[in-house]
Amino acid sequence: MPQYKMTPINNGTRMRTDHNVFASVITSYNRGQVIVGDEIWEAPADGNEVKKGDIWLKAKSVDGINLIDKGWVAYIHKGFPICNNFEEIVEPPPNPTPIFPESFILTDPSGAKAEYVFVRVIEE
Repeated sequence: MPQYKMTPINNGTRMRTDHNVFASVITSYNRGQVIVGDEIWEAPADGNEVKKGDIWLKAKSVDGINLIDKGWVAYIHKGFPICNNFEEIVEPPPNPTPIFPESFILTDPSGAKAEYVFVRVIEE
């Protein structure tokens, strides 16, 4: 499941129990804190205190600390950004198993070259 991160633009950015301003406030966060979540909600239409295209993120951790009470934080509310630096967190690919070459060549400082050929891989 993809994960996303963003940072509040101002102090006092609220996390709520649902993705609307009528939901109860759980807590608030300050400018520059890193909010990470794995679920996005986008408003399908204009409504009371909502504009089509508003985006909320369901927060699961803040500044690397997992949240006990997960909640929703607006990224865009009523068409205006509440947070910035929104991006998908891309995990680096796992390190591949090393592949040994059949041989390799070393050159010493005098320019002499030697080819080393692998006979077998020794496992420990």
